Amino acid sequence: MKFSGKEIFQLEKIAKGLANHQRIKILSLLENKEEMSLGEIADEFKKDYKTIAEHLRRLVLAGLVHKRREGLLVYFRLSPLGQKVLKILPEIFS
Repeated sequence: MKFSGKEIFQLEKIAKGLANHQRIKILSLLENKEEMSLGEIADEFKKDYKTIAEHLRRLVLAGLVHKRREGLLVYFRLSPLGQKVLKILPEIFS
């Protein structure tokens, strides 16, 4: 299989997004939710907001998560690309 330059760049972004076990756990959590606020995600992992916000920022940059603002709150949900990636991951280990 030959990848175009654009595909290689996209694959690099995805790999960077998945390069931390906490980010993979966040993706897994969002898989079963329509969307969650930063606070809800931080509470779920019992981590401070700043740490979770950084993980989410990297997931958004990778295109795996979408965010939306509503007043002072920020909500996150899995993107279509994030859904595809989560479907593929189990196949790697089988």
